[in-house]
Amino acid sequence: MSSYKTKPTTLQKIDLQQKRNVLQRRIAAWQLVQAIYMPSTITSSENDTDSGDSTNDTPCVPEKISLRLPSAVPHSQRLNNSLPDKERRLRLAQAEDALNELKRLLRVTMGLWNYKFTQLGPSQRAGTRARSMITRFRNKVNRCADRYRAARCALLVLDPNGSWTSRLRELNAGDVRAPCRDEEDVSEGRRELSWIWLENNGTSATEDEIGHSELASL
Repeated sequence: MSSYKTKPTTLQKIDLQQKRNVLQRRIAAWQLVQAIYMPSTITSSENDTDSGDSTNDTPCVPEKISLRLPSAVPHSQRLNNSLPDKERRLRLAQAEDALNELKRLLRVTMGLWNYKFTQLGPSQRAGTRARSMITRFRNKVNRCADRYRAARCALLVLDPNGSWTSRLRELNAGDVRAPCRDEEDVSEGRRELSWIWLENNGTSATEDEIGHSELASL
């Protein structure tokens, strides 16, 4: 389990606030457009806010604001029939990009493990630094996996029987793994690769068959 700092530094607080300000402005611009094409969602969002828990004095942060996209609202509120298809195309691109980025990050993490054991040796200081870097990349991997799952959940609402289902499968925790073993994988023998490393033709392969080519691509 990853460890987190209990109190962020001043610079981290400033950086977070700047990112929230940018996000808030983008959401405000989006809501102006949404009020034209999906006015019922704005009314519904305001009602949800009014009926919320007023005893909580914590301000609403922009990352918690619902964008009320077509996949997240009832069908009766989708006044413009072209919007669901636009989101479907957006979500397809988001899912495919997230999957490609996930594989890239997993290859980088695999390369870091290889570097740690083959180049650093028993050095505790260098090993700690390398492990810290690996932890940062694992956090990126987890966020990337969450983006993929969010896009896929939206696609299940917008186009549940689309052709995308054959290549964008459900991503379980056990599927998020590198094509070769790392320090925490103690299994022996040959194992099948996660589906994320397979081609769309459905053929199966083992990690021994592509492990060297993946390492060479780092």
